[in-house]
Amino acid sequence: MAYFDYNATTPLNQAGRDALLNGLDSAWANPSSPYRISAQAHTHLEESREILAGILGKSSEEIIFNGGATEANNAVLKFLAESLPFDRSLCITPFEHPSVDLAARHWFRDRLNFLSVSSDGIIDLDQFDQQLTSEKVGAVSVMAVNNETGVIQPWQTIQDRCHKAGIRFHCDASQWFGKQTGGSFDHCDFLIGCGHKFGGPKGIGFLALSKNSLGFQSQLGGEQESGKRGGTENVASILAMVAALESSLEVLSSMLAQEQFRNDFEEKLTKEIADLVIIGKSAGRVPNTSFLLLPKYDNIRWVRKLDKLGHQISTGSACATGHTSNSPILEALGFEADAGRRTVRVSSSPDCTKDDWLHLAFSFASAWEELKSSTQSPDTEVITI
Repeated sequence: MAYFDYNATTPLNQAGRDALLNGLDSAWANPSSPYRISAQAHTHLEESREILAGILGKSSEEIIFNGGATEANNAVLKFLAESLPFDRSLCITPFEHPSVDLAARHWFRDRLNFLSVSSDGIIDLDQFDQQLTSEKVGAVSVMAVNNETGVIQPWQTIQDRCHKAGIRFHCDASQWFGKQTGGSFDHCDFLIGCGHKFGGPKGIGFLALSKNSLGFQSQLGGEQESGKRGGTENVASILAMVAALESSLEVLSSMLAQEQFRNDFEEKLTKEIADLVIIGKSAGRVPNTSFLLLPKYDNIRWVRKLDKLGHQISTGSACATGHTSNSPILEALGFEADAGRRTVRVSSSPDCTKDDWLHLAFSFASAWEELKSSTQSPDTEVITI
């Protein structure tokens, strides 16, 4: 059995697991309390903050631990809506994660504008420059990597241009960490990461703030996290998240090797399934992701068939599973209204082998033949546990 839904969530890696268990034993106390076992927990917490700051090229004072990317994105967009002048707008891509898109629509309403993108879903930088000067932009929010297609946005160029223009830049980098190397976040005012996307626990994440983000406060109720996010810190999970991120960077060469395996998989699949479309293929993508538009049959039927054959894939964003509306990325790229019912996302872990990918291609071919010959209604198909 091979797990190919790594963009949705990852299993806890060994370094994260070891750190979590150690934290549950040695850092269980409230790090804000005034006695020695709490001081020990506080020391662990601040050591992890220093390590994470070093990875990001930030100072430890700029790191805020929180409950994950959805919490952070909502908090940042609320702060921007309330702190920017009323005549300043927010620009986002037409296919941000729902925690950005819906929060932006809620807080900015008629002050929200959408960036122009190419046929592969990459921001048009020439149009971007024009929008910055013509729309009284106060902030820009761009995901580093699209969670469905795996397409990498030119976020470093965008952050530099925003910085030069005095415009706040917010980047949800949940799908960047653990999949790409390098990257300077010097001019990123709000940088978001999420533990369970790179081998850490669920329910834990971080927000890196620039020194220009004075007045930011995520939630009230305590003076934790320098008064920016009230609530007792989950120290064990923080230790696990930071250890998992360090470990993911150590094995990044294995993740980068996924690119050739994925390309071979896509080449084989296009020979087996006529009229298959690989969305974002000609763009720069993270190495583990393939977003497929299949010629026939609802994606949930494909997911169930492949699950029975020993492979877990998804219909797209895990946050949209169960919804039948078209994917925002497909709408932005001009696909027909029902295309979202025929897309599946394949996303591998760094542990996936060439044979795992080849087996997945064979399974797709088998599922294709089974679906063509099947008379069973999709509503009657069941998953055997």
